[in-house]
Amino acid sequence: MKRGLLLFAVSGLLSAADPYAAWSQGRPDEAVAPLIATARDNGRWDAWLDAGLAAAAAGQHGPAVASLVQAHNLAPEQPAPRNALRALGVALPTTWCERAGPIALPGTGWAAVAVLSLAGLGLGLGFGRSRWRPALLTSSGVLLVLAAPGLMAVHLDRSPHWAATVRDTQALDSTGAPIRAVPAGTLLQRSGRTWDQRSGVTLPDGQACWLPISDLMP
Repeated sequence: MKRGLLLFAVSGLLSAADPYAAWSQGRPDEAVAPLIATARDNGRWDAWLDAGLAAAAAGQHGPAVASLVQAHNLAPEQPAPRNALRALGVALPTTWCERAGPIALPGTGWAAVAVLSLAGLGLGLGFGRSRWRPALLTSSGVLLVLAAPGLMAVHLDRSPHWAATVRDTQALDSTGAPIRAVPAGTLLQRSGRTWDQRSGVTLPDGQACWLPISDLMP
């Protein structure tokens, strides 16, 4: 009896510690907060994707869009965050990775890690062994050329830093006075400027303004 109670208690603790427990049991509204906390802790794009999907399933539009945008910012070469955003009616501009298509694949994700590792190995061996130097250096050069389009596309896609409002908020002018309402889930482009816990952003219609940073953080 005691053993059964102990096992039950341990399983309860493990479920409570697992941020995916509520999500896997069909309770997305209870899963949103722990999944967002997990994504904040590990900073992984797929963790933000999971948090966004849970928020969308729970009907929390603002946190869903903001989490999915964060996933896109961390891994613009991954189509899953963009596809999820489109399903929510939020369309990011076409990315360079999308424009490059299959040409970008050798320079993105794990493929880029493998290609660059092989290129680095070839360069190291090429400079160390004179007999095979031409072939090794040529092969490494070809690999670097193959990876270049994808690497450049990812770099360009990470340049515009996108954000989204977590909740309904007010756009502010440079004096801090409210100028217009901004609904939850609005896609914005950050300018990189901050002031008094506010972030400079550009609204979808091109208007520059300020928003509280807390309204942009899932």
